[in-house]
Amino acid sequence: MHSIRVASEDDLPALSAMLARAFDQDPFWRWIVGDQGDYQARLGLGFAAQLRHLALPGGLVWCGEQHQGASLWSAPGQWHLGVLQQLRFLPDFFRMTDWQRLWTVSRAIQAVQDAHPQTPHYYLQVLGVDPMHQGKGWSRPLLQIILARADQEQMPVYLETAEESNLSLYRRYGFEVSKILTDLPGEAPPLWCMWREPDRAGAM
Repeated sequence: MHSIRVASEDDLPALSAMLARAFDQDPFWRWIVGDQGDYQARLGLGFAAQLRHLALPGGLVWCGEQHQGASLWSAPGQWHLGVLQQLRFLPDFFRMTDWQRLWTVSRAIQAVQDAHPQTPHYYLQVLGVDPMHQGKGWSRPLLQIILARADQEQMPVYLETAEESNLSLYRRYGFEVSKILTDLPGEAPPLWCMWREPDRAGAM
């Protein structure tokens, strides 16, 4: 059994560094950071900002006891970034991406948000497992903790992934591709959008 727990502000440094390692080869994050040096450090800044301003305040960040992996979720109706949240992201965003590409990257992220379903749902912002722990079953508890809640509440779940190799993993948990975003601004890499209907048996 892999033990997981709710993450707190104290976990932020370790989780942001772990997620930067986990997403080292992710095409979309690579595109956001661009051809700058210190990719891991810049990506860590991005995940730290996401944890601090979006994920941790919602109380739905789960991680392994020793930060082997983490899943960042939004509850129904809580996925959208308000103006204040976007402003809080700006300082870290400036340090993460090339300022000359800031407008293009912002437009691509907005396009991803615009494609987000309006039906109430749980949103999987990020699922990452440290490379040294991948293939050891950490994804299962990090997913199941909210999928079980979604089934109980009869609520669908949504996610995006930039890695086609992830589709088989998510399909094992009931997700199906709902659309593929292929025309994002700035020739950003494609994103696969996936949707999971609740398991009716989970409501019993």
